[in-house]
Amino acid sequence: MALKQVLLGTAVALAASAGGAQAAIETPTGWYLSMAAGANWIPDDKMTWTSIGLGYHTDSYDWRTGYALAAAVGYDFGDHWRAEFEVAYRHNKVKSFCYSTGSCSTSAGAHVWELSQMVNVFYDFRLGGNWSAALGAGIGGNLVVFEPGFNSQEYDDYVFAGQLIAQLAYQLSDRWQLYADYRYVMMEDSNLSGAAVCCAFPLGMEKQDHTLMLGIRFDLQRDEMAPPPRHEEPPPPERPREFIVFFGFNKSNLTAEAQRVVHEAAEAAREYGSATIVVVGHTDTSGSRSYNLRLSLRRAGAVKAGLVDDGITPDMIQTSGKGETELMVQTGDGVKEPQNRRATISLH
Repeated sequence: MALKQVLLGTAVALAASAGGAQAAIETPTGWYLSMAAGANWIPDDKMTWTSIGLGYHTDSYDWRTGYALAAAVGYDFGDHWRAEFEVAYRHNKVKSFCYSTGSCSTSAGAHVWELSQMVNVFYDFRLGGNWSAALGAGIGGNLVVFEPGFNSQEYDDYVFAGQLIAQLAYQLSDRWQLYADYRYVMMEDSNLSGAAVCCAFPLGMEKQDHTLMLGIRFDLQRDEMAPPPRHEEPPPPERPREFIVFFGFNKSNLTAEAQRVVHEAAEAAREYGSATIVVVGHTDTSGSRSYNLRLSLRRAGAVKAGLVDDGITPDMIQTSGKGETELMVQTGDGVKEPQNRRATISLH
């Protein structure tokens, strides 16, 4: 079917990209848990029931806004990619329905609920500061259960399903992240069956969902504590002044202490009338050289964004990344050394 082809094609493309990213990364960021809740909508023009009992007819249903709950366990591979297994519950009540003859009526107590199981793959990207965004796709199955309300009968089917996801997140701390996302859920047509009371044959359903949720994500692996930020004694005004900003393991976001150091550097630049600010990012030796070079550039970019937020003109700031080539503490390869995970700010 077209739905299977679209979802499987999307999933294969994402999985292939994620697999390539994982192979190039030697230091994954680890496991996480997430929980979310929100609202669920079923488009009125996307929901039809077809019974083939005493004559063929199609009834259209108008649905009330429902609710959705979701929980997931996932693994962050670093370098933008992560994957998770998610279980979600959705529930919507019927507002009214119209027969194929044109007559309409309310339906007291009628509702549909779903229980989906999805494997999702995400691509994360930074937006600056503590903000980030992600695009994702998932495939799996969905149990669809309809209860007409006028009796205790349930009609159910388990169908192939998939979803497309857009997510916006804010890093609250090293281990906690708040996020909001939109999900477009697609599924195969359901052939709902049960001990029929209203119909001689199973009911057919065409259904899609739009879901908005707010959630929280918790990193199960605590990052190593970065050492207290260090900076040299201020030299005479005519000489450069240097500050050092430290980062958590495999992180490029500014902690509260790092933001304080960036603020001090911005104040010093204004005090001494600095014409140029040079920011250089560094990493430890844990991980591949190519990944560490990119990580050092992200750290330099995060410091630049902090300086700009503090009123420094972007044109005054030059950034570069050294990866693991200029270590503060000399170590062998694959060593997680906190003092090497840094960015320097030099005022000229």
